[in-house]
Amino acid sequence: MSNKTRYLIIMVLGVVMNRLLYVLSMHFGLPFWLDMSGTILAALLLEPTAGLLVGLVNNFGLAVFNYSSSSLIFYAVSAAAALVVGVNMRRNGQIDWKQTVPTMGLLILVTGVLSALLSIWQTGGTLTHPWEVYFYDLAISAGVPWVLACFIGTMVIKVFDVIATAGIIALLYFVLPNSLKYPPETLMEKEKV
Repeated sequence: MSNKTRYLIIMVLGVVMNRLLYVLSMHFGLPFWLDMSGTILAALLLEPTAGLLVGLVNNFGLAVFNYSSSSLIFYAVSAAAALVVGVNMRRNGQIDWKQTVPTMGLLILVTGVLSALLSIWQTGGTLTHPWEVYFYDLAISAGVPWVLACFIGTMVIKVFDVIATAGIIALLYFVLPNSLKYPPETLMEKEKV
């Protein structure tokens, strides 16, 4: 398989994952978004740029079909996820699995803070995910100021989201054929050994 074909397959898979997992998560009322799983997969298996493109397609689709054009600003969250994973998890073109837990922590921090800041800026702190609203309301009822409550609501969901996404990607990685996991030149080296 050529590298162009591999890129195309993984990026299309990423777009489908983002959309499908988001729709399933919303349909079943799960406490996560799962709309960055394909973005992260593309950044992990290919490079950050591939994740950036998958995230852009995903956020454009969310803006058109689920929210409004003003929600395109949340592409910054997808872009940050692609960069965090693509930069932290890859060393010399290979996946560095030892970086999984630190990358998950950084992903929670960066995407959670960015999501909360964008929500505060765009909507005055009005959260859209039912579980974010639930944790926001819990914080408000405990006397937490609304700005901090917005961060709490967002961050709690980001923790669940990143853990679920990591599990989905780990499972998918183990079932993917080697021709999609590795570039052709790396695959040839592995076959020689």
